[in-house]
Amino acid sequence: MSEKHSRVFEDPSEVRGHMAAEISKALLHEARAAMAMAMESHVPQKRKRTMKKKAVASAAAISNRRKKRQKAERRALASEVQLNTVSEEVPQIEEEMTASLETRLQELRDTLVEVNVAAEKTAWAQRQLHADTRAKAARPVLLDAKLSAERDINQKCHRCGAGEAVIRCLDCVPLDMEFLCGGCDMEAHKKNVFHGREALFHGYLEPIPPTKAVGMGENGQPHFCEQVCQLPLPARRAICECTHEIEVTSGKHISVVTMNGRYDVCLPRKVCPTCLVEWTPGVKELLRYRYWPSTTNCQTLYSFDVFEAFAHLKVSAPSMSRNAFLKLLEHRSVQAGRPGNVCADTFQKSFFEYCFCKHTEEVMCEVNDFYCPACHPDMLAVCCDGNRKHYRFKKSRGYVHITQALMSISKPQQCHRNSCM
Repeated sequence: MSEKHSRVFEDPSEVRGHMAAEISKALLHEARAAMAMAMESHVPQKRKRTMKKKAVASAAAISNRRKKRQKAERRALASEVQLNTVSEEVPQIEEEMTASLETRLQELRDTLVEVNVAAEKTAWAQRQLHADTRAKAARPVLLDAKLSAERDINQKCHRCGAGEAVIRCLDCVPLDMEFLCGGCDMEAHKKNVFHGREALFHGYLEPIPPTKAVGMGENGQPHFCEQVCQLPLPARRAICECTHEIEVTSGKHISVVTMNGRYDVCLPRKVCPTCLVEWTPGVKELLRYRYWPSTTNCQTLYSFDVFEAFAHLKVSAPSMSRNAFLKLLEHRSVQAGRPGNVCADTFQKSFFEYCFCKHTEEVMCEVNDFYCPACHPDMLAVCCDGNRKHYRFKKSRGYVHITQALMSISKPQQCHRNSCM
């Protein structure tokens, strides 16, 4: 019997594999016996005794087989220890394998940590990190370039090429006329009054308004002088039936408010010396070139861009006040060397008039801003006075008062009859 069950293993790992297979078989038999015992509860009463006897017999047979198998395994292990000297090194090999297994597990843990860290650092985070690093490295270079750009540059005039440049205009850069002398500056900016200019002859860049020019004194040194600037509007070619040409002169002094601030200019004016017919741009000419007059005498003009920008700001930032917006315009004017006073009341009145005219134009063009594709033409919700209804509701005597007010708004004829009575 011992010769039949004895087996020699050359590799100690085969011993553990064989033992694990035998143990798994025994556990499988035990599981089957347990399942048989659990099925007894579902067997009818008549078959319980028979099943019980069979279960006892099967359990006894399983236990006998298990004992025989255990004895055979013990004999096989004893014979293997006696016949194979390699089995003496099994504890040492098991310790080595345990150590190697722990090492492998630690490497797996480190790999998982590295994978998690790499997953957290996405491509966007890496780009932001690289951008911050590059910005820190470029910061000293930007500072040096900023300081060097403010220095006084001795240049010749880009227009005539003879005189020394005393004016720098960045708005004329596309025309290759950045640096200009005094005479060329007057000719170039006679109509371009909204260009931002800077003077060079004081040793630093000094912003100057369009009403200032640079002239040459008797000693050959440049100095500031006053000049009259006209609003850039095309004048009529013929204002009367006279045939001789009429020169355009400066008319009434006005103020123009744009997104760059306030400008003090003059309206163009034509007077025929023969028939004394005078022409100056009226409201139609001003509106054609997108200038909104604040009053009927056109003392102050507002560019359409100012009203459009203010309307967009009120939509995107409702909490922004009118005074804050005007302070922004005044600050831009002062930074450019111009007077920056803008009347808040006049601006508000002009803005309301502009909005009313624009709304009337949209009504004439049948533009419906409150069109809802989902519930048109029967709107499900309409608010008669916007957000002010919430404020009035807090100050009112209650819900009944608000309901009566809304009913009076929706029935104007009945209210009119009651007022007449």
